[in-house]
Amino acid sequence: IGFSLLYLLAQHNGKVVGYEEILKDLWKGETDAIYTRINHHICKIRKDISKIMDKKEDNTKKIENIFKAIPGRGLMLNIKEEELEIN
Repeated sequence: IGFSLLYLLAQHNGKVVGYEEILKDLWKGETDAIYTRINHHICKIRKDISKIMDKKEDNTKKIENIFKAIPGRGLMLNIKEEELEIN
């Protein structure tokens, strides 16, 4: 699910993807998969990214800023277009 979530956000880089759309696409509308599951996967993705990057404070802040939670709306991937490659 983590990779699918990252891929979905990357397809809409810089735009808010609503929680309802995330639930519909990744959990097929399963209502038990609320925000805590989504946030769990975001935290796991951040940890995985930090494992492959240096533990410098600058990198830690960059990793934290990759995902923006927009209260009441959804999530946004925040990566510069030149740093993003989707195959």
